[in-house]
Amino acid sequence: MPTFDIVQNVNVFGSENRSGAMQDDSDPLMVLAGLQSVNVLSKSVLHKKAMSVNPDVGKPTFFNLTELEKKLDFPVNYGLSTVLSSDILALKSGVENLENSLCKNQSLLLLRGMLLGKNWALKMYDASAKSPNGLLWGATFQLGNFDECLSIQGHETEENSLVAQYCLANVQFKKQSTKLSNSNRLGPRDDIHWGICVPSACSSNEVRHFISNLLISAGNSGKVTIPPENCYKKQPIEINTLDIVYGSFLIGFIILLFSCTCFHLYFNLKNKAGDKKSKTIVESVIVSFSIVENLKKIFSVKQQNDIGLNSIAGIRTLAMFFILAGHALIFIVGGPVMNSKLYDDMIIRPENSVMLNSPLLVDTFLFISAFLFCRLLLAEFDKRKGRVNVLPIYVFRYIRVTSSYVIVILLYMTWLDKIDGGPLWNMKVGVEKQRCLESWWTNILYINNYVNTNTLCMFQSWYVAVDTQLFFLAPIVIYPLWKWRRFGEILLVFLTVATTIIPFVITYQDKLDPTLMPFSKEVFDISTNKYFEAVYMKTHMKACVYCVGLAFGYILYRIQTTGYKLSKKVLIFGWITSIVCSTSALFGVSVFYQVDYEYNPMEAAIYNSLHHIAWAIGNGWLLIVCATKNAGFIDSFFSWKPFIPISRLTYCAYLINGVIELYLQGTLRNSIHISIYSLVRNFLSFSHICQTFIGAVILCVMFESPLHGIEKILLKTIGRNKHVTSTKEIPNTRYNKNEEKY
Repeated sequence: MPTFDIVQNVNVFGSENRSGAMQDDSDPLMVLAGLQSVNVLSKSVLHKKAMSVNPDVGKPTFFNLTELEKKLDFPVNYGLSTVLSSDILALKSGVENLENSLCKNQSLLLLRGMLLGKNWALKMYDASAKSPNGLLWGATFQLGNFDECLSIQGHETEENSLVAQYCLANVQFKKQSTKLSNSNRLGPRDDIHWGICVPSACSSNEVRHFISNLLISAGNSGKVTIPPENCYKKQPIEINTLDIVYGSFLIGFIILLFSCTCFHLYFNLKNKAGDKKSKTIVESVIVSFSIVENLKKIFSVKQQNDIGLNSIAGIRTLAMFFILAGHALIFIVGGPVMNSKLYDDMIIRPENSVMLNSPLLVDTFLFISAFLFCRLLLAEFDKRKGRVNVLPIYVFRYIRVTSSYVIVILLYMTWLDKIDGGPLWNMKVGVEKQRCLESWWTNILYINNYVNTNTLCMFQSWYVAVDTQLFFLAPIVIYPLWKWRRFGEILLVFLTVATTIIPFVITYQDKLDPTLMPFSKEVFDISTNKYFEAVYMKTHMKACVYCVGLAFGYILYRIQTTGYKLSKKVLIFGWITSIVCSTSALFGVSVFYQVDYEYNPMEAAIYNSLHHIAWAIGNGWLLIVCATKNAGFIDSFFSWKPFIPISRLTYCAYLINGVIELYLQGTLRNSIHISIYSLVRNFLSFSHICQTFIGAVILCVMFESPLHGIEKILLKTIGRNKHVTSTKEIPNTRYNKNEEKY
């Protein structure tokens, strides 16, 4: 059974940490720093028993090959024995401890094939990771060659057929520290991911036992784990009932879309021929599924906006770009990187806070959702004298948000894990599938940020739950602002203060980070990050932003209904306050990344509670001055027409981005080298943002846009029949489609 040269290489070295103190003997940094030199030393020790140097020729020759052949019970290839003899001897001692006779026999067969120069055996040896390099620079993913290993199929022997499988082992050398010290959180990981190619007759537990014994014999006590799902071999795709139902639904829906598109084109041709007539309700519903019609709606640069908020399209678009870039950053630095040391150097630089603090851009969407809902619902209260039925608002909001959401969840549960593979495929895509199979129901009930958080389906889905929960609660605050203005204002101030104090108390009491801090050691699987799971995704930790959004929506309502004009002094004060709040919130986090920073729970609590408020104030002022035409070229920039169609896709882009990131990570074959240029290129290139928005167009055309069209038809019908709800009952439907969701 071939494995990495760590078997022979690992020794125990003392090492100095940043402060000069000696680290624990099991610290992998210096244990593995001398692997190459120890490899040479250990091989020379073994070779002393197997070779001598011919003084006449100057080349090593075996003098005890007969003895070696006796130990291995088969004749050896003299050329290969020079290179592989020490590895074979070490591996054979590990193989002999295996209990499974089939696994043991096939492993011995592999060793025989290696020394006989068999192509299939040498491929298996070649596909396994060898002596590591760059470990101190952060290259802790030694993946070998996944595809080469799986290409070795069906070597026939006298007794059985040997098929190769690829296993990815995790070797944990040092227990991770729970102390909030940056010196503990920076630097290379404390574990190594190692890819090896072994006979498929060996179970993951046998491979783990084999590697553990070799480590112990080398004097190290690293903990080896190989979950069964981390071993891959070629096998037929398994399809279950849910896969068939979902696949059939998609095929049927695609046929429906093309059929409706053909009807739409035929209807337009008849109108052009002179047979013009208005569409019936049935015909309108059919046209709602037309691909052509939906593409026109998505890429139209027209907006229905009566309150001067054209700038929201640009704000939402740019915010989503940075959110997607933040997701890409977490997946990239949390995955196979050969120079994670560069990332450690980058995060201490203040100018990089824009990327590190991308969670603030998520706050922007939460703020906009509250801002628009408050402003538009207050206008409806004015129009209908307070008699607005919120039940249709809730129902249509749920349908509109859930339709595309369910389609993506079902993709996770069915076909996503079957479309490709790679060394990390099951650790990324496979794990996500299992989580969705367990917790899908919490997502569609929008309670997944509190229930089954340890099996969160779709890492980014927490936001959908937070936004939906607060959306359903918002009318309780908005109606008093319209009906009893003074009481409503007091209630809103009280809720804002309360939701600001809650994060402060929790952070201080539990000694938490000031925000989600993506250290590379802690974000391999962001859903299992302790801060993310226990704190970050909770509604009570985000509610303050929503309250500030309601407050600014109310302020804009008062300004526009009373005709108040912002004075020059107010504008100057507002701009200064906005800039100070935004920059301090965005760049202030840099302090907590410094290597020499000593954790202070009071500082963390203050920043956690106030930076959300500060960022929301900056966003609120920007929307106020844009809506009142006091922002000049800034309003013109954010109102740029190309932003409009992109902004309509932000919800679907947010949903589909998880699929893109999981796929890109799951199919990686080697560690990647990162640099400032490569990170920017990845964020803005086809591999991340462009692929995400291409997927968003498909999702929006197929599901979101048709249902939005049907919703408008139903609202018009109900309005005509009952005079209770009209197309404007849900405030500004076009905004609701996107802004109130994100």
